[in-house]
Amino acid sequence: MKRFWKVAVAAIMLGAAAPTPHTIVNDVAALRRLQSNSGMTLQWIGFETNQRGHVRVRTHNGVVTLTGSHRLPGTPEAVTMEGYVASIDARSFKFVGRIVIHDTPDIGRECVRDGTWTFKITGKRRYWRLQEMEMCDGLTDYVDIYL
Repeated sequence: MKRFWKVAVAAIMLGAAAPTPHTIVNDVAALRRLQSNSGMTLQWIGFETNQRGHVRVRTHNGVVTLTGSHRLPGTPEAVTMEGYVASIDARSFKFVGRIVIHDTPDIGRECVRDGTWTFKITGKRRYWRLQEMEMCDGLTDYVDIYL
């Protein structure tokens, strides 16, 4: 999120119109579930131990921001995310920001994703799953945020 604000300030200083993020809340109950989430996972990290990372959800001036990570203690393996929620519905939300997968499942792998991403609950699942799963190295990465 820091990067976004730096770009916005630079654009203002150069006289350009800076983008103004805001969150469209189409389902208040879904926003409450996201705010009280029970963590995040990437299937490559801690699968055997069922450990989850954390997701911090904040709201300020009509913008819902997400900052999260899931790390395997004692290793460089990690997934991080930082950005804001553009919109949220009963079973999905649009996330604008950066998702980084570092050193997993292979040491040296660095998968950086900048853009707009969809997280969706399907079937009877108790989590939102990143829908754009194949972005780097031909691998499928399951990034999940739990209710």
